Amino acid sequence: MTQRMLFIGYCLFAIIISYIPFIGLPFTYLATIFHEMSHALTALITGGQVVEFSLAIDGSGHVLSRGGSSFLIAISGYLGVSIWAALLFQAGTRNTLARVTIGVLIALFSVVLFLWVNNIMTALILAAVIGLLVLILVKTNAKLMTHLSRFIAILVLFNAIKSPLYLIDGRSVGDGAMLANITFLPEIVWVVLWCVTGLSVLYYLYQSLNKKE
Repeated sequence: MTQRMLFIGYCLFAIIISYIPFIGLPFTYLATIFHEMSHALTALITGGQVVEFSLAIDGSGHVLSRGGSSFLIAISGYLGVSIWAALLFQAGTRNTLARVTIGVLIALFSVVLFLWVNNIMTALILAAVIGLLVLILVKTNAKLMTHLSRFIAILVLFNAIKSPLYLIDGRSVGDGAMLANITFLPEIVWVVLWCVTGLSVLYYLYQSLNKKE
């Protein structure tokens, strides 16, 4: 089976998983963690401080920060999910690289848990995701690890593509509304930007497999 065929298989299976109640929830949490962690890291990089990192049982979340670039912090969430997904997918080229990447994610999520989390629900969700990653790292063999890394990346990337669409709800809240207030560009502009970015990353990953066939 070619790499391209495997990629299409990952995508089809990811679509199926996303519609199965509870089964896809851990990956929704993972995408949300990537989203909020992107906000948090951007706040730190631009000279701000992270006040609170919060996750909800329904898969939503938020980060409260003080200082830093409001524009970069607001735009980084959905963009960050696509970037994290791309990195995780590329890490799946080799077992060792995939394991190192999973290990780094475990370490990063643990730092987030101890530094910025101040409510029980967020702590439980983060701990569960960390536990799942540890289980994958310890129990998965070399061949399965590469496939699993790429499949998880596709699941996260699909979340990056569809999640911005939830902002089109007429409530004018969230990252898109914040960017609209900062730039005076309509919220839909930012929604389209994030969706197109996710689709572009998906296409790039598919095209990058040509060299490996």
